[in-house]
Amino acid sequence: MDEDDAFVQRISTAHPGYTTFITHLATLASAYLPPFIYATDTLNPRVTASVIDAIFRDISSISDAPPTCYAHVNAVACFTARIFYDTVLNALAGWKPSWENGCLIWPGDDTVRYNDGIDSFLHGLRRLRGELMGGAPSRGKGKGKAVASLSEEDPTMVLLIERAERLYESLPDLLIPLTRLAELSQVNISVILLSSVQWEEIRPPLGAAPDPYYMNVDPLTKQDVIQRLVSAFRTTSLTRSSSNTSDMTYHPALQPLYEQYADLLFNTISTYTNDPLELQYVAAARWPGFVKPVIDQHNELAQQAEVNGADPPVLDSPETEGRLRLFKYFLPTFTAALDTLYPRLTNAADWAADNDYDQGQESGDDGPKRKMLSNVKVDHLPRMSKFILIAAFLASTNPAKSDMRMFGRGAEERKKKRRKSVSPKKMQMSVVKISQRLLGPATFPLDRLLAILGALLEENDFESRPHDPRFELPGEYTDMEIGRIHVYAAITELTFMRAMHRTTAMDKLDGPPMFKCGISHDVALALARDVDRTPASQDYPLRRLDSELGDTVDLDEDKETEEHDYQSSEFDDPNLDPNQSAEFDDDSPYPEVRSAVANTDDPTIPVTTLRTWVIGLAWAVVMPGVNQFFFFRYPAVAITGIVAQLLSFPLGRLWATHVPRKRILGVSLNPGPFSIKEHALITIMASVGAQTAYATDIIAVQRVYYNQRYNFSYQWFLVMSTQLIGFSAGGVVRRFLVSPPSMIWPSTLVSCALFNTLHSQQYAGTGRLGGVSRERFFAYAFTGSFLWYFFPGYLFQALSYFSWVTWIWPDDAGESCGMSVITFDWSQIACVTFPIGARWAAANILFGFVVFYCEIQSREVYDNMMQPYNVSRILSPQVTLNMEAYESYSPLFMSACFAVSYGYTEHPTAVATLVHAFIHFRKQIIQQARRSLREQPDIHARLMSQYPQVPEWWYLALFVVMFVLGVISIELWPTHMPVWAFAIALLIAFTYVIPCGMIQAITNQQVGLNVITELIIGYALPGRPVAMMMFKTWGYITMTQALTFTADFKLGHYMKIPPRKMFWCQIIAAVVAATTQLAVQLWMFEHIPDICSTNQVDGFTCPNTQVFGTASIIWGVVGPKLQFSSGHLYKYVWSRFFTLLYFFIVGAVAPIVPWLLMKRWPNSFLRYINPVIFNGTYLIPPATALNFVPWALVGFIFQFVVRRHNFAWWAKYNYVLSAALDSGLGVSVLTIFFTLQYPLNGTIGASSIQSWWGNQVFRTNSDGRGIPVRQLAPGQTFG
Repeated sequence: MDEDDAFVQRISTAHPGYTTFITHLATLASAYLPPFIYATDTLNPRVTASVIDAIFRDISSISDAPPTCYAHVNAVACFTARIFYDTVLNALAGWKPSWENGCLIWPGDDTVRYNDGIDSFLHGLRRLRGELMGGAPSRGKGKGKAVASLSEEDPTMVLLIERAERLYESLPDLLIPLTRLAELSQVNISVILLSSVQWEEIRPPLGAAPDPYYMNVDPLTKQDVIQRLVSAFRTTSLTRSSSNTSDMTYHPALQPLYEQYADLLFNTISTYTNDPLELQYVAAARWPGFVKPVIDQHNELAQQAEVNGADPPVLDSPETEGRLRLFKYFLPTFTAALDTLYPRLTNAADWAADNDYDQGQESGDDGPKRKMLSNVKVDHLPRMSKFILIAAFLASTNPAKSDMRMFGRGAEERKKKRRKSVSPKKMQMSVVKISQRLLGPATFPLDRLLAILGALLEENDFESRPHDPRFELPGEYTDMEIGRIHVYAAITELTFMRAMHRTTAMDKLDGPPMFKCGISHDVALALARDVDRTPASQDYPLRRLDSELGDTVDLDEDKETEEHDYQSSEFDDPNLDPNQSAEFDDDSPYPEVRSAVANTDDPTIPVTTLRTWVIGLAWAVVMPGVNQFFFFRYPAVAITGIVAQLLSFPLGRLWATHVPRKRILGVSLNPGPFSIKEHALITIMASVGAQTAYATDIIAVQRVYYNQRYNFSYQWFLVMSTQLIGFSAGGVVRRFLVSPPSMIWPSTLVSCALFNTLHSQQYAGTGRLGGVSRERFFAYAFTGSFLWYFFPGYLFQALSYFSWVTWIWPDDAGESCGMSVITFDWSQIACVTFPIGARWAAANILFGFVVFYCEIQSREVYDNMMQPYNVSRILSPQVTLNMEAYESYSPLFMSACFAVSYGYTEHPTAVATLVHAFIHFRKQIIQQARRSLREQPDIHARLMSQYPQVPEWWYLALFVVMFVLGVISIELWPTHMPVWAFAIALLIAFTYVIPCGMIQAITNQQVGLNVITELIIGYALPGRPVAMMMFKTWGYITMTQALTFTADFKLGHYMKIPPRKMFWCQIIAAVVAATTQLAVQLWMFEHIPDICSTNQVDGFTCPNTQVFGTASIIWGVVGPKLQFSSGHLYKYVWSRFFTLLYFFIVGAVAPIVPWLLMKRWPNSFLRYINPVIFNGTYLIPPATALNFVPWALVGFIFQFVVRRHNFAWWAKYNYVLSAALDSGLGVSVLTIFFTLQYPLNGTIGASSIQSWWGNQVFRTNSDGRGIPVRQLAPGQTFG
């Protein structure tokens, strides 16, 4: 082994877990050290700094290493430039200031100083380099003389700056010179910036600093930390054995016991800190007491052996039973040690002495009791000062939102109303808590201190105060005492005593003074007991100082939430109610979530049972098959997941009642009552592939429009790749879109409310409201919705298409054009999205609809003879564009609504979404990227942290498999699509997942990318319709599937379903659903005559396939170059100066305008404007004003009027009503179709109910028949 390897091995042994980092840095140090290195350690920068110290202080042991001078400075300590310069020069020169020479700094007695500025500092480095190379030495004397050795070789200087991010805050002007220090000083010096943040966060702007040499430190594993603790034990053991001490605390024979001790210690307190130095500090404090019983037993045996004349026993670790008893006895003291030592309330030696093992102390299940500091003397303080300190401690260790609950009621009322004890169910919740003392005292304003002080005096000092005839009325003493000047004088005196700390400057006039408590919990407890003289004071709140939860806060609670209303992120969230009181410690801050989601969890509830798989996979076959069947029919009937959610409940109950409770091959046939988690997982499996796969339209269009028929393998590969490749992206971004409480996903709340309603769970709603229960309300609304749809859906269909103006003038083609604003059909109202969801989405969509809706619309394109465009006339045999045939036939004409929909909806939305997300959500994205999954701030994330998360490599493996299937489908069949286009489509989809996901999670509106992908591929590969459809599908549906996967994950997050189980259920259900859809589609095209033709007798005219095929003609066959570029038909829309493509620029600028105005008027309606305003017409065609206007009206009634004027009713019934209306409609549609329309080929009631006026009036007029306003003469053309 050469000396380089020996050096690395020696350092690595002392610092386990850093072998890769040590090897990397040692190699650089012995060869060429870059002038600027940036090392990042997000978890343990202090340990990394010690590793770098060990490397450069011992680098001289390598013979071929250059002579090195090393300096290690901490940016926290060097809070001024002068201190920084002096510290660096002293360390590089090896200069040690001492008291004997007046603490002279380098270069000693020389009158020259190098701390005036950066220029003098550079001169100091050059002088130091000259002295190290053998130049004129400094004239320092005594202990202050430099100790650096001289060398004729140019030495290498290494400057390590720990906590470098503090330079960005305190000394930002030094950051740029330090990154170029070697260049500016002309000295061979390397600067290493060690930080816990990335370089991009502190990088100087405008490229002023060069790019560093990056070094990222991998986080330490549990085994690495334990090895480090054991290494410290081994070092201490060797040191003590060489000193011949009789203390056996660190005897080598106890090392196996210490290894188990370190493992238990890590498991106990690693939730709060993973810093090895802190763990080592706590371990050193607890170990002497922990091992004392073992040493005492050994000493007793040694004394007995000496008395009996036998050989002394050998010290050995106790047996397994003895170790278990030790661990059980001392386990509670680990957290007690952390509570005291982590904030440095005392030192390790004093704590170990105060908590030493007492053999006479009784042992029990609770372990040793924590000793109270009985020697705390508080008698010298005035009584008022004691109350002030108690109030300061309460203000520093309790969130401000708890003040009203603790002190807001009167004294008599507080005596009557006690806090109810926590229910056993809540006690079982594994909610991670951390003591506020570990986080340090929080700041509080003076007025809050006075308010708490007044409450304490009123409750605890009213009866025991000295009698004063001036104060006779109850409460008068408190009011006047607080107003007296000596209270403020006492606060000032306590501040000078350092019992309180003022955190704001004395000359600061804006806002109240801010203070921070400076006493420990033990001192506060002693003060509380000293003033606790009356029986009334045994109550509330002084006794809360004895409670374990009295000074705890949630693990992820930010300090800012203790002084203000809850803000989960650094952006303005329109779903967060600013007027809602933040009184929910263990619940969501959003009223929508509180009203629909339970804030408890029982991990023992069965999830993936045989019942779950059977019912879930059955739905994964039935629902996709039925929806695929109706997909090609007009009007289409979509069976949503709400139907499966409703019908699965009685099916599960029947299974639990009638299936025998037996096991077959270890699998339970009936695990017991049907649980809510089983129900939720079945619903997710049913809905994950319920809607028609987007890629099936490619197969249908290839067959109908381009006469291409490929085998089932091609179809399966294509559909699977498009459906599942998005799931991998959804899993990666779940930390941005699932864990944060601000991502509420309104659509999932409807399902949560229905789950809770059906399973009779206890809901965490807001307010108290009488009336019927949610279950009965759901039954009433469901029944009403089911029965009512028989009227607009079968008996009186004119109620659905209520264009009453056209009934008066039936032969006037231009009278209505779909501009009716009234419908009595819930399916028409809810076809845009469910209207009882996010309130501000309705306003954005309605505004966009009113501004840009055009009543002249069609889902087809036409030639210049006003006939449907015959695409077969312009195609080559390879299904590509034949330019000569196109020029001889006709240009392609779109309806006005089609053109405006492309220009207004799709083009600006794609750009506006990115700009809006950057402006409003960039801080949220950066903040969530730094957090781990278990550190989310709401109760639901903490409850989910107990379940194992899905590994990232699962998503990577899924992506690789689906990517390979996609490449096979485009390469083995003539699709004319290259692989690079496939990769670009996926890149577009992955780019939009996070911004579009945040928009959908807050507003319940999803932004589509279908047209932006059509535009890109239309220019990149013109004249290739199949390639265009594939590119569009992968670019658009990948993002859509990612968000579907994420929404389901959020539903599982709310319902507390283990993530790994849900992952597999989603993947398997999606595969089964897509395969079923392909099989149904293949059967339909083989067995239904004239399918997708306009005169199909059963209504299978394929309206969605027509829209998809029309888009393939516009963007694929003809292409945007021949449609929208210069010199072509649709270059200009409204004027010769406004091209359709300019809408991209509009989309980029539009979000910036309200954002700038919002800076001027922050509380105006402008903060609710988002890209959804462009998405208002994305369903047009085929949707019309008949759908949009009633939808917005219903949304306004429920989300504004009802929510504002009767919030309790809204919180209790809103989402239950939405679920009841949707589910009643779905069941009613199925009942009508399969009992009245499908049998006998639809001839039931043909001569009676189907032919009466109410079912024919809207069909027979000009509006219903689609007669154009103007018609061409035979042989005439236009355009």
